[in-house]
Amino acid sequence: MNKFNKILVVCPSGAVTGGPEALHQLVAHMNNLKLPAYIVYLPFDKAAETPEPYKRYKAPVARYEDVAGDLIIFPEVIPMLALKVKYAKSALWWLSLENFLERRHIWPFHDKIRYLKKVIKGQRPMGGAKKLKSLLHFSQTEHSTQYLRSCGIKPIPLIDSINEDFLTDKYLDKTNHKQDIILYNPTKGRKVTEALIEAYPQWQFKPLKGLNREQLSVALYSAKVYIDFGHHPGRDRMPREAAMHGCCLITGLLGSAGNDVDLPIPRKYKLDSSSTGFIYAFGELTGDIFSRFDRHFAELHDYRDYLKNEPRVFRQQIQDYFLGEDRS
Repeated sequence: MNKFNKILVVCPSGAVTGGPEALHQLVAHMNNLKLPAYIVYLPFDKAAETPEPYKRYKAPVARYEDVAGDLIIFPEVIPMLALKVKYAKSALWWLSLENFLERRHIWPFHDKIRYLKKVIKGQRPMGGAKKLKSLLHFSQTEHSTQYLRSCGIKPIPLIDSINEDFLTDKYLDKTNHKQDIILYNPTKGRKVTEALIEAYPQWQFKPLKGLNREQLSVALYSAKVYIDFGHHPGRDRMPREAAMHGCCLITGLLGSAGNDVDLPIPRKYKLDSSSTGFIYAFGELTGDIFSRFDRHFAELHDYRDYLKNEPRVFRQQIQDYFLGEDRS
């Protein structure tokens, strides 16, 4: 028996990033489980088309309505709209923590100022998640779960997965074509990446920007290393996609990368970018990956198996809460 008459999942219109894809995946999995779930695009008063990359999920679209017996799920960056729900049950899905807290791990004072500005604009509650206890909470990461528990909230686990087209051995068939290339997302950890590029001019650092899905796959398939020294607000998709294209990962320790639940790769591939020996350690590790790639490729085998299992876990978590015993 369904817990809710209808489940509305709120998604910003026109956005093509990891969060919106997860929201479309959620609705698709729910419908496959015969749950009455729909995407609702924000702003609510304007018609919106499903972005082309997400049409594959066939997520039905509905208009926003606040009706008793329904559940409305908002991404964590829209908490104040969730608090305005009067009749339906309102929930947040924590797809990130840093984005909610406006935390960039560069200058803590600036993080607090950014959050305060959101409070002044009416986009965040003063006092953080402690002011959101009236809502139902789903958590994508161990990182956000620990924060919510510190606020007196016990969230329901609800992960996501990357595009299932990548969760095969299609891009893991061989390694002899791999080149000594270091890929990076130019929007993540820019200052750290710039320091590495300056320190190692002999190596080819290639930014992933302006690429369509096919071009991105070609780039990931050809390179040996993907780096991410950003703030890892959630279980970021790009490192996962890179791993499933046969890249070795090197990350920092910020955000969700700081624990072994959200990013379960061997510890040696996580470097503290604030340490005095970071630049040297990065050079030693990357040089070893370039010269002994097959060995490092094998060390990420368990992580790739973990990623392949994510869709099953995602579906099971949906089933456990929405079709299992009532734990709300």
